[in-house]
Amino acid sequence: MGQDYIPSVVNPKDHTLLIVDDEVDLREVLAFSFKRAGFKVLEASNGVEAFEIVKSQKVDLVVSDIQMPGGNGVELLDNIRTKHHELPVLLFLTGFADITVEDAYNKGAEALFSKPFDFKVILSTVLHALEPKEERWKLRHWRGETALLVELKCGEFDAARTGKVINLGRGGFFVASDGAVPKINDLVEFKIHFTEGPIILIEGHGTVKWIRPGTQGEYPPGYGVEFLDLSDDARGKVVEVVNFLKTKQYIPKG
Repeated sequence: MGQDYIPSVVNPKDHTLLIVDDEVDLREVLAFSFKRAGFKVLEASNGVEAFEIVKSQKVDLVVSDIQMPGGNGVELLDNIRTKHHELPVLLFLTGFADITVEDAYNKGAEALFSKPFDFKVILSTVLHALEPKEERWKLRHWRGETALLVELKCGEFDAARTGKVINLGRGGFFVASDGAVPKINDLVEFKIHFTEGPIILIEGHGTVKWIRPGTQGEYPPGYGVEFLDLSDDARGKVVEVVNFLKTKQYIPKG
């Protein structure tokens, strides 16, 4: 992805993970690997069993397969987000095209990994996902150059704080674009200008997670950007908005 994260502030011993997969061997390998990394780990063989665990125990993050008999991962995500808009964090594992990246982020998942996967990448994502937003979005030092500058103009920042901004999610935003679009995983620099009321500029870096090249039903062409970092001035403002919105969406579809 072309970026370096600073060492995580997360202490694995303070967090409980739930591994959900009907493949016993894979589930046990993941559970063993996360335990070795210091996490407390729970296991479930399907979405129904997993949701009962989430309802009865403290779980900080769920790593779930999608296709499982007895309750799939998408149903599990929908059930979790009905009751909890943000926690536990949910990451998807998939061996097939069960769900698009766009739909996964719109439903509230924070990552989607294809099988076979690199455990080091998943572990890094887990540590990053468990960081408080104030730490997660601190300014980083980047390798390489950004692919493009995204500049957006919006109305009042106060409108964002009252939930009237529909293209901002818990972890990123949607950019409508009829012109050239970047590639998936491209690093972008963004500047969001609020043009009414007090002058506020939200700026930082993000990565392109999915692309919609043309109109699909009610959704215009464009792409989804995940926040990687925000300027010091912007970070507190965005955290305030995201906390207020309480949206289940991680990156909205539009």
